[in-house]
Formats: sequence, C-alpha cells, structure tokens
Amino acid sequence: MKELLLDDANRLSASISEYETTRQKIDAAVYQTFTLNEVDFNDLVFMEANDNVWADNQTLVDTLTPKGKSRTLKEVVDRILKIYPYQNPIKVFKHLSEDEPWFDGCFIISARFDPRLLGELLIRPLAAYEKPAHSPKIRFYLEDGNHRALVYAVSLRLRAVAYQPIRVIFSQDWSHLYPWAQLTS
Repeated sequence: MKELLLDDANRLSASISEYETTRQKIDAAVYQTFTLNEVDFNDLVFMEANDNVWADNQTLVDTLTPKGKSRTLKEVVDRILKIYPYQNPIKVFKHLSEDEPWFDGCFIISARFDPRLLGELLIRPLAAYEKPAHSPKIRFYLEDGNHRALVYAVSLRLRAVAYQPIRVIFSQDWSHLYPWAQLTS
C-alpha cells in the first residue's frame, strides 16, 4: 500500500519538498487490517458534512449530520429513513440524491449493490473534538468509503441484504492520503 501511496504522491505533488513531506508521512504510517462485526460497523462515525461537501441543501445537512450530535451510521440511517421512508434502498437513494447531489454516488452504488464487492473501508480513531458527541464505546471514524458504507447500512436496515463482516484498514492518521484529514489525538 505504501508504494501505491508514494506513486500517487509523486504524481500529485506540486514540488519536490511536498513530495518529500508526503513520502515521510507515508513511511511513518502504520496500518492494521481487520474485520468489523455488525455492531462496530453500525457504530462507525459518518462523515462530518460541511458547506464544502453538501453545499446544495443546508437544511438536509443539518438534519442528517447535526453539528455536535452523534453521527454513527446507525443514527444517520435512522435520520435518512425518517425523511425517506421507502422500503427499497434504490428508492431511498434516488429521492435523497434528488435533494442533495452528494448522494448521487449512493444511488449509483445501490442500483447494483453486492456486499461481497464492498471492498475495504479506511477508518481512524475519533479525534478529540469528535468524542464529546459520541458515547465512549464509539471508537472509529469512517475516513473513506462513506458512500459504500451508507448504502450497506441502509440495505441492512431495510433487510435487503444480510450482514457480512466488513474489512477495514485502520491508521491513526490518514493525512498522508488526505491532506484535509483531521489529525487524531
């Protein structure tokens, strides 16, 4: 994985010094891979939506991912299904994507969703500022794979699929991959 990240950093970096900084972060990164049971999957903290991500519908953003409130997948799915009470994940994401373009990816994934093809999700520990909104048993933030995870969580809730353990790649810090990533403490 480190070799792939270095190749990406080399192609994306604007200068040699930026590349060197990224290379040092990648070399220092430690990864663990494991599977999540269904409870831990539902307890993953969903992305923190902001104006840069969901700029088209602030009311929906505030409803689905309220500031200062818990944002586990389970809670976000509860909020989604309260607004979009359809019994089919495709219908849920069709209507959700009509209200907020960020969910277009979820609609596309839901059309041919197969949990065996979900792939690995990237996770990290909760940052200090995220912890107060969540119970102490909540441990992981979903760093990458939010579209796929949300489709899976909605599909599970609507009983469209049965749970199959999810593989995750865990790192303390993903800022080498995502420069905007929050550093954890």
